[in-house]
Amino acid sequence: MSETTPQTTTNLQISVEEPAAWSRKLVITVPAGQVKSERGKVARGLSKRVRIRGFRKGKVPPERLEAQFGRDIDRQTQQRVIDAAFREAIRVKSLEPISEPRVANVSYDRDSELTFEVAFDIRPEIKLARIGDFRLKRTAVSVSDEEIEARLAELRQQQALWRPVERRATAGDSVEVDITPLGEEEQESRAYRFVLGEGRAIPDVEAAIMTLDPGNSNEFSVRFPDDFADEEQRGKTQRLRIELKQALEQELPPLDDEFATSLGEFADLGELRTALADDIRQHKEQEVELQLDQQIIEQIIAANPFDVPDSMVERYVDALVGAPPEGADPDLVARAREQARPAAEWGIKRTLILQRVAEEQGLESTREEIAERLQALAKRLGRPVQELRGRLAKSGELRDLERRITEEKVFKFLKEQSDIEVSGP
Repeated sequence: MSETTPQTTTNLQISVEEPAAWSRKLVITVPAGQVKSERGKVARGLSKRVRIRGFRKGKVPPERLEAQFGRDIDRQTQQRVIDAAFREAIRVKSLEPISEPRVANVSYDRDSELTFEVAFDIRPEIKLARIGDFRLKRTAVSVSDEEIEARLAELRQQQALWRPVERRATAGDSVEVDITPLGEEEQESRAYRFVLGEGRAIPDVEAAIMTLDPGNSNEFSVRFPDDFADEEQRGKTQRLRIELKQALEQELPPLDDEFATSLGEFADLGELRTALADDIRQHKEQEVELQLDQQIIEQIIAANPFDVPDSMVERYVDALVGAPPEGADPDLVARAREQARPAAEWGIKRTLILQRVAEEQGLESTREEIAERLQALAKRLGRPVQELRGRLAKSGELRDLERRITEEKVFKFLKEQSDIEVSGP
C-alpha cells in the first residue's frame, strides 16, 4: 500500500510506502529554494571559520571558498537537509521510528530540489481477532509433608555449627587444606576450604584428603577427569603435596520448639511448619499462574499470527546475550545470538499483545493503583512512601511497577475470557 498524494501542510513532498505492517519507506523531495537557502547557511558558517592565506578570517570571496571547499559544502548541505527533512516528515506523518533510518537513492544538485528515500521500522500495530474461548489447564497446588521436612532440613543446615574433629574427614565434612603442585620446580601452595562430597574438588583430591589425619600431609598422584574445566589438564596426572590443616563436622540444631522460635515470631515448631507450608504453597501458586499466563500468550499468538521487526528482535537479543567478551569467537557469538532469537521473538510478541489488550480494554495501571502498591511496599520495608517513590523513579523501577500492575490486570481479564480446567499435580 502506498500514499502518493504530496503533503500540503509542509513545503516537502512526501509519499509513504508500507513494505510490511511494521516498516515504512518515505520518498521525500525538498524544494530547490530550501536546499539553496541551507547551502548558503553552510557556506557562510564555513567562511567564518576557515583561514586562507591572503584573506582575513570571514572575508574569503565566495568564488575562492567554492573553489576550495565546494564539495565539503555540498556534503554538509546534503546531510543537514536530509536530517531536517526526515524529522519534519515523521512529524507530519505522525510516525515513530524504532530503528535507525536507512537513507538511499539521494538525488542532489545545488541548484535544484533534493530527493531521497528513507526506510525504518515502526512499532507494529497488531490486530487481535481472538483473545478468548481457549481451553487452558491449571495444575492444582498441594504441599506434601516431605516438602515441609525438606525445607526444615535446609533451615537446620543454615543454622548449623561447624566443630573441629580429630578424626579423618569424610563426605559432608568441611576441610581446610594446603595444596602444592610438585614437579621440576616446586610451586607455591594454595589454601582451600570446601565441603567434601559436593564436587568442589576433583575425585582423586577428595580421596587423598580422606586418608589424612588433621595436621598431617602427604604426596599423591592425582588424575584430572576427562571433563575437567581446563581442557589442557584433562586426563593428565599430576603430583601434589596435600596438607589437611583442619577438618570440621556439621552439628545440626535439634528440631524442636526452641529452634522454631530462634527463626522468628513462631510460637512453636507446629507454627513454623504451617508457615513453611504456606510459603511453599504460595511459591507453587505463583509458578502455576506463570505457566497459565504462558499458555494464554501461546494460544493468542497461534490464533493471531503476526511478525515482528528484525530491529526489535536484534535489540532484544542484545539484552539477552549481552556484549561478547573481547576476543570472543565470532562463530560462537553468532550461534548464541541465533539460539536466543526464538526467545526474543516470543518475548516481543508477549509485550505487544499485553500492550494491545491493555489499550483496547482500558486496563493500564492507574495512579491510585500505583499509590496503593507503593503504600503496601513502603509499609513492608518500613520506609516513607515519598522516599520510596523517589528511589524507584530514579532507578527506573517505578515504571516496572506500573508495567507489572498493568500485566496483572490484563492477565486477569484474559483468564476470564477462557475456560480453565484444573487437574491434579
